[in-house]
Amino acid sequence: MMRRGWRLAVAIIGVACSTHAPPAGAVPAADCVPVDGQLAASAPWDSLNGSWMLEMVAVTGDSSGVRAAGTLTLRAQDPALRPVVRAGMTGVTVPVIGATDIALERVGAVRIGDVGSLDPRKPGVSIWVSPATATTLSAVMRIGQEEIQSDLVRFDGGYTALYLRQVSATAIRGGWASAVAGTAASGYFCAERVEKAS
Repeated sequence: MMRRGWRLAVAIIGVACSTHAPPAGAVPAADCVPVDGQLAASAPWDSLNGSWMLEMVAVTGDSSGVRAAGTLTLRAQDPALRPVVRAGMTGVTVPVIGATDIALERVGAVRIGDVGSLDPRKPGVSIWVSPATATTLSAVMRIGQEEIQSDLVRFDGGYTALYLRQVSATAIRGGWASAVAGTAASGYFCAERVEKAS
């Protein structure tokens, strides 16, 4: 009886001391590890619609070693808005947009605008894709409200970019970097499927 009571007390203390519990359906922290490699050209963009758990881990910067978790909602971009309209960016498309509520500041990342926006022209999350080689892609998930259909290019301010290295219908993994005004942070991330869009 005493042993069972001690275990319960330890469990309660552990929960009480937790400062950032991941949402329901979250992948265990130990399963989120750095990955290398290039993204295959066959990445299934049209299968990403739905809810995800996003976890970011800081490796450099003032928050090194800290993890943050939050929800990520993804949906297919309007086909008419997929091509990026900017000088010098021929062949760049935005097949997927979305929104997130992750606490970027926790890992030292910069919050730009409304990261929860689902406006197809100025989404809180957008995946920018371009060919890298005949069989690989360069894909960046930009977190921060940014106008896609615009010739204006932001030269100042900060950024938070997630570099996609593995993409499937159930998992997205890669590295990330963020900087503003001389302060920078970077690390790796994992997004795991929680629920598909109906």
